[in-house]
Amino acid sequence: MTRNRKKKLAIRAEANGTGNARAARLHTPPPNEVLTADVQERLIGAFAAEGWPVENDGFPEFGRWAGWMGPVGSTLSRSKDFGSDDAHPDDPDHHDLTVVPELTFIAPKIPHTREAMVLELPGTTPSAEIVRTVRDELGRARAAEVGKSTRKATCSLCGDRYPTGHLLPSTESDELLLCPFCVFDGDILGSHPLRLAFAIDDLTSRDVAAPAGWSAVAALLACAGGPELGERLNEVGGLRVALPHWSDPDQVWVWLPPDDLPPALERLRPGTSLATLVEAVETAHPDLRDRFRAQVADTLEEDEDDEDGGSAPDYLVEQLWPAAICYAVAAATQERERPQGTSPWNLLEDGFEEGNLADNFHQLGSTLDAEALGNVFTLSIGVPLIAEVLGLKPRF
Repeated sequence: MTRNRKKKLAIRAEANGTGNARAARLHTPPPNEVLTADVQERLIGAFAAEGWPVENDGFPEFGRWAGWMGPVGSTLSRSKDFGSDDAHPDDPDHHDLTVVPELTFIAPKIPHTREAMVLELPGTTPSAEIVRTVRDELGRARAAEVGKSTRKATCSLCGDRYPTGHLLPSTESDELLLCPFCVFDGDILGSHPLRLAFAIDDLTSRDVAAPAGWSAVAALLACAGGPELGERLNEVGGLRVALPHWSDPDQVWVWLPPDDLPPALERLRPGTSLATLVEAVETAHPDLRDRFRAQVADTLEEDEDDEDGGSAPDYLVEQLWPAAICYAVAAATQERERPQGTSPWNLLEDGFEEGNLADNFHQLGSTLDAEALGNVFTLSIGVPLIAEVLGLKPRF
């Protein structure tokens, strides 16, 4: 290689190195800058890792990021004045990026007349501390709101008293207002599950003290409806948009019982996604399905094998199994939070009627065999069994 050739290569390498260094300086923020995009990404990831259902637009609007974690809404911005600046919060021409952005968490996630919880934290707070603080404050906020509730409304079927607005219409009639544990009773005719789905969303999005049992109803409708249910709701909802859990029941938010929890649920308080709940229960009790099948066999007084030597009918409807787990936990939660009310376990003894379930499943467009006995057995036998195995001690 000639001396000139070496010199040219050296000059080119130096220029290339300088260019790369300059590009790195342009794209790598100084250590004292705090980018809201990074904070938001870590925030959403931290809550998802802890089993919270999360939603995130993926971009800021009106100068702030928004997120939704279960019943909690979050915002991240550099200014407290909403809408005062439409610029991207990480735009250095409009913001001082060394200023630590602020996270605000509210519950319920859609403000109504007032928030039960408002929590402000610096955007530099460690993710684990954020999740822990929000979890604890949410639990306190719900307990306070439940404790302040006054029971002025009466369930049209069981007569139990609830706060105004906590009973919902499951039929076309606005006069027939029901509690969560009477919706699928055999005395209810003319069910309208699509209307009920929107009513559940409206209540649970605006009231952090909404009865825990409504999550079980939502889980059952979503599990039965399948992945097409969200689209079906959007078709009939007009301007209303179905929330993600109607297409993916794993995202249903489940309130857990206050105070002492059984070992399977200890790390989940005060609430969790249905997917995380089911995983926790089945990890702790891997024999749960076998115990259900044995209970069904005992109930029907059948042997494991029929006369021809084949397997006895398997009445476990796998698609509804998560809903059965949700009902067991939600009923225990509601019993503890409302000790003065009618026991959910008494209502659930006859709370799943074959014809009522079939009517609801037909309207949901469910692919399940609506008339199959397994639907009733999975719920009416499965729910109390799961509660007993978990140690939630229902009053039968």
